[in-house]
Amino acid sequence: MELEGRLCRFLFLYLLAAQRSGAEVTQDNTVAASDTSYFFYQDQSYPRDCKDILDQCSTKNATGAQVIQPNGYDAPFWIFCSGDWTVIQRRSDSLIDFSRGWDDYRDGFGFINANHWLGNKKLAHLTNQKTYELRIDIGTESGLTGFISYGSFRIIDEFSDYSLVSVGRSNDTLESAVTWCPANTIPGSCNRCIATCADPSGIVDCSNDCGDIQQTCICPPNYLMNGTNCIRQEDCGCYKEGQGVIADGVSYMAADCSERCSCSSGVLTCVSQSCAQDATCKEVNGVRDCICNEGFEGDGLICPSIRINRDCYDIMRYVSTESGEYSITPSGGTDGSFNVHCNMTIDGGGWTVIQRRVLISSRQDFNQDWDTYKSGFGSYSRGFWIGNEQIHHLTNQGDYELRIDMVNQDHSAYYAKYDLFRINAESDKYKMSGLGSFTGTAGYNALSYHHNEYFSTPDRDYDDYSSYHIADNYDSGWWYGYYYYYYYCDLNWMYNDDDVGYWYNPSGSNYLIYTEMKIRPRQTN
Repeated sequence: MELEGRLCRFLFLYLLAAQRSGAEVTQDNTVAASDTSYFFYQDQSYPRDCKDILDQCSTKNATGAQVIQPNGYDAPFWIFCSGDWTVIQRRSDSLIDFSRGWDDYRDGFGFINANHWLGNKKLAHLTNQKTYELRIDIGTESGLTGFISYGSFRIIDEFSDYSLVSVGRSNDTLESAVTWCPANTIPGSCNRCIATCADPSGIVDCSNDCGDIQQTCICPPNYLMNGTNCIRQEDCGCYKEGQGVIADGVSYMAADCSERCSCSSGVLTCVSQSCAQDATCKEVNGVRDCICNEGFEGDGLICPSIRINRDCYDIMRYVSTESGEYSITPSGGTDGSFNVHCNMTIDGGGWTVIQRRVLISSRQDFNQDWDTYKSGFGSYSRGFWIGNEQIHHLTNQGDYELRIDMVNQDHSAYYAKYDLFRINAESDKYKMSGLGSFTGTAGYNALSYHHNEYFSTPDRDYDDYSSYHIADNYDSGWWYGYYYYYYYCDLNWMYNDDDVGYWYNPSGSNYLIYTEMKIRPRQTN
């Protein structure tokens, strides 16, 4: 078949049920509703064509092989739907021979999802249910595509040799009637919303005015409009392999949030990233992103904590169960946050270490003045005192228990534990105002002799012995009372060659080579 020198490469015929169902077609192809006897079959009980299927389909997508039974036909049969169009013929190559006899054309032949003729008997029943439009899609060897539409199409039964009794357009020549589509476009239904490189979903640009036009030239699958041309989606500036085209002004996030891509004015920019330690890659309200976990806020790449961790027990519950250095913010403190060492392994963990001494050559000197003991000094590895001001704020935000772990010169390890420990503010000389019940393996409740005593340092004498400055004599800061009481407990006294502190122990050496004081909220179970 040739169209003014153009060799036909494919030919598809489609039927669409018009909205004039059950009306009379007059000689000038207009419709009158006065007489329905013009149509032979008018039973309404079964899906009759692809438009019926689309109207009844909840997914609104009838494209593909479907089963219908036109009114009056003796059995259901398979057809191919292209949207609401019923395909009655398809011919794009020579695999199916169309040079056939009467019976084949009556019954149909070929494969409905490839080259085929539906069959005149089926066509007669189809086109005599109501008024149908006919669309013919045409493609040439040179790559042109086009279509021609007819307002009505009807054939009658075999008794009348399947005569074509109605076709809407009859005065045009084929050449003038065909609408030829530009390169990279195909015939299709007019759509107000056009998918473009900037809007690949076709949900933003819905300004196309179809008017009375039902058929037009559209971009084929995997092509998008770019200006006035259809181009492959891979040629759009914001095409992402495996994702497709990203709309202008829209960001795309990889499934594991390892890459974020954004499109701006047709330019695709991709940046590698990783979620913060306290964030999770997940989808929220249809958008995938790094989302900060509960207790943290930020952009997902950085998620600072918004939870106020008052001590190491809070750190263990909400942040980490690993021992180490963390930042805490006791309630009531005027200096804000400060770093502490948390012990998460001993006796259930959650301990804030307030003092540590170890017998090593580079040990920290504890012969310090009042202000230094107030603010704290040293390091965890060499020995340290966290600071009286910090101990005051920590122990006054609730009931805290105290644990002291020790190793003596006999290398015996033991501990003392008190279910309450509290010191007052500097205005009350950091008095040890709270000391609870004693338990543990230390052998003697030595710290009880320092309960209700003020803190003294070499430059501040607040002990109970008027003629003797105990802190100055022993180069230490501690809660001293009477002179002889220091013989029971002094964990900060002067360094000697073979000890770092003193705890009275009737069953072993009193001199210590290791001490560690730590506190946590009192446990009730």
